[in-house]
Amino acid sequence: MDNKLNNYVFFLGGADAEMARIAEVLEKAGCEVRDAGLGWGAKASDYGEQEFAAVAKTGKIPVLIELEVDCDLPETAVVIDHHNDRVNEPPAILQVLDLLGVPPTRWDHIVAANDAGWFPGLAGTLEIPGTGFLSPPATQEEVKKIRHEDSSLQGVTEDMMAEISRALNAPVEMVGSIRVIRMSHSKCGPVGDYFAILNFTEGEDIPQYVVFSGDGETNFSGDGEICFKLQEKFDGWSGGAGLGEAGKTAFWGGYANQDKVEEFLKHTN
Repeated sequence: MDNKLNNYVFFLGGADAEMARIAEVLEKAGCEVRDAGLGWGAKASDYGEQEFAAVAKTGKIPVLIELEVDCDLPETAVVIDHHNDRVNEPPAILQVLDLLGVPPTRWDHIVAANDAGWFPGLAGTLEIPGTGFLSPPATQEEVKKIRHEDSSLQGVTEDMMAEISRALNAPVEMVGSIRVIRMSHSKCGPVGDYFAILNFTEGEDIPQYVVFSGDGETNFSGDGEICFKLQEKFDGWSGGAGLGEAGKTAFWGGYANQDKVEEFLKHTN
């Protein structure tokens, strides 16, 4: 193990395919890793500022990966992220590899394209910060593997898939050009996969959609400018290489009042 890597202690954020790959890379490099088993929306306070301070007192550097900074951190702390106002930075996996001094593999580029660009990223039609356009585009086998990993790591069960199927087969509801999906839970990754496989693989555009979940969470996937406006208006989380750009793909999610979000979307598309 490189001696300089002994100086870092890595704190992992929400579980998804990218975070799983980061954990794998860090383990292979022999790095010290703290993993609290967090989900999306993970915050630094989920570990606690005392934890970071304790690491700093030993002379080591705490490295936070995709953790919203909502508590005090030591001056030496490193924060790795590529969401919200840092959307123009490389995906977290590429930032971690750069810190380690390890060149990315083909699979690392697949992971980066999926996390920052979803299907357009995997197809090589959306430029990903730090890696450019994926070339060659992901194969069908690579797409299936990365999307399966994302769904599995986000805890999507058979019962949840049945609820997703019910919601997708309900009478079609639209807010302007945006498809509305209403379902009980918020594990909505497979919703996007459904539309992508149905439309994108046929050379058609992936429709914009918003998922209103019974647990209070809302998720929107579509125009990057709309995602940016949702973030400005309602806070929450956002990302994707197209964030802030009209005509490009990004995402937004949060726990804002769903009636207000729906009303807002009526006037933005």
